[in-house]
Amino acid sequence: AVVSTQSTGMAALSPNDTLNGEKVTKSMEGKIMKYIAKYCKYFLDISLQDFAFSQLPPSLVAAASIASSRHSLGLSPSWTSQLKEVTGFSVSQVQPVALALISVYYHYRARDAECENVEVPCGDMLAKCNTTDHKAAEGPQHTTRVVGC
Repeated sequence: AVVSTQSTGMAALSPNDTLNGEKVTKSMEGKIMKYIAKYCKYFLDISLQDFAFSQLPPSLVAAASIASSRHSLGLSPSWTSQLKEVTGFSVSQVQPVALALISVYYHYRARDAECENVEVPCGDMLAKCNTTDHKAAEGPQHTTRVVGC
């Protein structure tokens, strides 16, 4: 299933959504939609930089970028029945790819932070960079560990 921008945009917010525990109001919708679009573009850019994502159906990566965006913004749930209907993907199909996108984001963020033992919480995830020299870090000594997925 190819993700249509128009139909997905309308489904990106649903009436039962909450933002950091508070019900999303009509006045918040425009701003939230702008941020969803911005975050989706960012996660899609990340997917273009990692070979693993090129092995997946583009529509699945696009759907996962929506779920990653909703999760990163604090929207709950991260995947709705409306999104499933529009994209054709279930939460069990989208979740592993969305977690991978978020993990790659935090890996880049930790690597670029140039600090020791960076821990960045993201919902149920905790990414931890286990190196002290991020500029020189490559290969097995530079690992990102994701716990609690």
